This record gives sequence, C-alpha cells and structure tokens, in this order.
Amino acid sequence: MFWRRSTFVLGVVVTLLHHSILCSGQTPIPVSEINSAGKLNISNQIISHGDSAQTAIEHIIALPNNKWTANGSYSTFHAGISDLTQWLSFNVYNNTGEPQHVFLKLTNKGINEIELFAKQKDQIISLGITGDHHPFIQRPYPSNFFIYPLSIASGDTVHFFLKCDKRKENLNTGIYLYSEKELKYVEKKSAISMGIILGLLLLAFIVNIYLLFIFKERLNVWYSIYILCVVNMIMSFEGYDFEYFYPDHPSYASLSRFISSLSTLTVMIQVMQYYVRQNKYNSKFFLWANVLKWINGLMIPLTFLIYYYFPELALKKIHFITFITIQFGGMLMVIASTIEKIIQKYKPAIFYFIAVVMLLYTGVMASLVELGKMNTPPETPNQLQWCFVIEVLLISLGILYRYQLIIKENQRLLDEMSSQKINSLQQIVETQQSEQKRIAEDLHDLLGGQLAALKLKISTLIGTQKEIAEKLIDDISENTRNIAHNLRPIDLQGNMLSGIISHYFHQLNQEQSIRFSFMQTGEACQFSKESELHIYLIIMEIIHNTLKHSNATESSLQFFFNKEQFEILAEDNGKGIPEQHGGGMGFNNINNRVKKLNGTINIDSRPGNTTIIINIPIDNE
Repeated sequence: MFWRRSTFVLGVVVTLLHHSILCSGQTPIPVSEINSAGKLNISNQIISHGDSAQTAIEHIIALPNNKWTANGSYSTFHAGISDLTQWLSFNVYNNTGEPQHVFLKLTNKGINEIELFAKQKDQIISLGITGDHHPFIQRPYPSNFFIYPLSIASGDTVHFFLKCDKRKENLNTGIYLYSEKELKYVEKKSAISMGIILGLLLLAFIVNIYLLFIFKERLNVWYSIYILCVVNMIMSFEGYDFEYFYPDHPSYASLSRFISSLSTLTVMIQVMQYYVRQNKYNSKFFLWANVLKWINGLMIPLTFLIYYYFPELALKKIHFITFITIQFGGMLMVIASTIEKIIQKYKPAIFYFIAVVMLLYTGVMASLVELGKMNTPPETPNQLQWCFVIEVLLISLGILYRYQLIIKENQRLLDEMSSQKINSLQQIVETQQSEQKRIAEDLHDLLGGQLAALKLKISTLIGTQKEIAEKLIDDISENTRNIAHNLRPIDLQGNMLSGIISHYFHQLNQEQSIRFSFMQTGEACQFSKESELHIYLIIMEIIHNTLKHSNATESSLQFFFNKEQFEILAEDNGKGIPEQHGGGMGFNNINNRVKKLNGTINIDSRPGNTTIIINIPIDNE
C-alpha cells in the first residue's frame, strides 16, 4: 500500500464520463489518468449547462442529454459574460483497490458563488458552498484558490456537479485534479514566487523613498504610490487581500480587483507624465493622456456604486467592457507618449517604453485568456505579475539614469556659469588695467608737465618762499610718479613672476608695518599669459587680505616648483580668518581662479597662524 502511494500516480484512474452514463442514451467521455506529476487538467473532459432559473440540483441531474454541451478540446472552461449560472458535470472512478484523496481546483479566483455536489448510489451530497460572495471561512480548503477535497472509495465512480455563478461577469477557469503531494508542492512554489515578487517590489519602493529624500521630486512621490498600487493589484487578483485583510467582508472582493486596476493605470499615466516631462508645450498627447487619466479616476467611484449598491443590474456587463477598453486605451496612450519622447531624443523614455510594451503584451495575452480566445489556463504567479515586477525594476533603473543625466546637465551648467564668471572677471580685470594705464599716462603726461612748468615760474621767486615752493613741487611730482607707477598694470609677459613679487614686497616693507618675505624653490616654469595673470591676481588678493584684515607683524610667501605642480605657500602670524568670513568675496575670487587653473586650495587658520596652500598642476599648461 505504501509503495502504491509513493509512486505518486496515486493509483487513481479518473474516468470522466458523459452525463448520460448515469442517464440512459448518452455517450461516455474518454478515460484519463492522473499523470506522473500528480496533476490533471479535466477542463476538456466536462459537460456544461447554462441555467437561467436557479434550478435545484435534483432537476439538474434529471436534465436530458440535449441540454448538456461538451467543452471539447479547450484547456479552460469559458462561458463569457452571461446571464446564466453554469453547471459543470464530470465523473471520477477509482480502481486502485484502496480509498484515494484528490483535490479539485478552479483557477479563477473571482467566481461569485460555487457549490459542488457529489452523486453516488442515488445519494446527492453538497460538498460546500464558497465563492467571492461568501466569507473566507466557508471555503472547503483554506486557499486563495477555490479547492474541494475529494475522497473516493476503492472501485467507486462518483458523479460530480459543480455550480458556478458569475452572472454578468466574464467566467473563464481552468479545472484541475491534484494529488495531495502535488497540491502542496504547487502551493509552496506559488508562495515562494509571490514572496520574491513582493520582495522585489518592496526593494524598489525602498530605493524610491531613498531617492525621494535625496532629490525631493514629485516623480518619486507618485512612483512610490504606483508601486503600492501594483502590490495592491497583485494581492487583490490573487485573493490574498480577501484572505488576510477582510475575510468576513466578501462584497469587497470583486470591487478590489477593478479598483486596484483602475488606480494602478491612473497613477501609471501620472508617473509617465512626470518621468518623461510631458506637458502641453512639448507633447501632442498631453491632453488625451489627461483625459484618460481622469476617466480612469472617475471609474473608481462608479465601480463602487455598481458593484456595491446595484450588483444585479445589467450595468455590470457594460462596466466590464468599458473597463477593458479604458485599460487598453490608457496603456496605448502611455506607449504613444513614450515613443514621442524617444523621437524627441529623451533617452530615459526608452526604459519606460520597453517596460510598458512588455506589460501591454502580457496584458493582451491575459485578456485573451480571460475572454476565452486563448486556451492557456492562468497559473500563479503568471506572466503578467512577473512583467509588473520587471516594469517596476526597469522604471526604477530609468529613474536612476534620468537623475544621472540631470546631475550631469546641472554640472555642465555650473561649469559653464563658473567659466562665464571667470571670463567676466578677467574682462573686468583687463578693463580695469586698461583704465589704470590710461590714468597713469594722464598723470605722468599732463599733471607732470604742468608741475614742471609751475616749477619754472616759481624759480623767479627769491628767498625762503622759493625753497618751500620748490620742495612742495618736488614732493608733488614724486608722489605723482609713484601713483602713476602703481596704477600701471604689471607686464607679466615680459617679467618673471617671482621678480615682480620680490620687487613688490620690497616696496611694501618700506611703506607698511608688516614685514614681508619671499622665497622660491625649484626652477620656475613659464605659464601662459592668462594663467600667469590668474596667479598674480591670486597672490594680490592674499596680500590685500593680509594687509587689511590680519593684524599680522610678519608674512611670508613661498613658491615651490617641480615637474608636476607649482605650489604657493602663504603664511602670517595674524589673528586668523573668522569662520563667518571664510566665504567672502575675496576668497570666492581666489577659489574661482584656482578652479580655473584646475588647482586645489587648502586653508588652515587659527589665532597666531594662518596657512594657505595652493597647488596648480604644471602639466595642465
């Protein structure tokens, strides 16, 4: 006995006979056996009858042969959108020599009411009523699927009648017989797969929340909502929300499937518009996308009214057709919008296009199965659920790529602004130097000449007045020459920078209270005119800050040259740079010029010592 069970065939020979094997004059249905996998699709071995009058089981059993229809070779039973309750009939025969236990499973999780009857030796037994319109606790087997445990004695043939009520909605379901071992295996496989799917969606949600805190963009808000909508839709279509969240409120089950689908598409369109930056100025589909978005949104309360308050009206059939139409219309609009953006050379739109096309394809396949146009029975998890996961992951990658492009674009703009600012400063300096040169020449040529003429006239005077006047004129002339000399811009191209700095420090030591010193190590290199001007102005800014703010008594400047870089080291013993003044205009000018030279700057400042180190790469020249 143990050996027979371990072979997994279960020894159960399932004989599905035509209804008239128990009602005279009818042809038997072909015999099928449970295969080595312990799973048998009996959808093509059933007969069906559409009932419009809610006929009792006793009258259903007595129906004549011409009232029943064979399902033929179809791998699912499909009744379409009908006003009839469907009765399905099949037989199970056990010739193994021992009692066997199998499980009848329906793949459609949205049937409103199901009742299974067993007829054996003129006895009719109800094996339980279940369905979306009944509490979860009523299910004969605790599962998100509709499953009936069946026990068949050795040598017995049991005739089953299955009542399926899904009036005014589409009815399409696969019908299977499972061994206990195979059912446990399928349930475990399904649970692991759903765990992986929900885990990947949760990971995408966490990453998106992280991006929301970084970039603070509305796209991340809506995409977070979209991921939650996808999770909710998968949970509702799989029946997990009914099982875990509201098992005692079956009226919500049908509602949740429609509302979750409508919510998901509505938010998808919103995400697409933010993702591809669609607006009325750059897209001819913007208006239509908004129209479909609002229609989807308005369908949500309409669905609630129809299914909650008017469940028996024929409006359910119109609603279902409208629902399918709007879903595909919205998907096609998303695809059209992304294609438009790809044509406009917006690269991130490629990610969205691939994701949505995959989703549309699997959605079409699922709808064809749902409408009975394809004979592939739905599995769990199915292709549509995996495509939702792939879509979410692809769009998440697209968002990361989109942000990378935004960062690069912002950096490019900052570089351009910085370059423009430096160029503007350079133009200001050049203009200033030109004006200084003009003023110096005017002082030297005009004022100097006039003072010389004045001195000639004063020479006619005599005595002490003549000496005082000549001394005053000489002082004025000397000061004028000094001013003119200081105003004249330094000719950096014709002189070595170190020589100019040494000469300048010599003048400062005669005029200022701070003692300046200069030293150079290594062989000086020749910079370009522009770079040398930047270096000169950097040094002038440092010296100006030292004179004006440091209160130092000593200051030193050192140049270090090697093959790879030029280093400037400036030190003083002043009061240090206050932290609140570290970003003043002077230091901003120094930073901008150092950046223009591709250099780096480090400042270490405290009372009694301030050190500024600037490194400028020589190979940049």
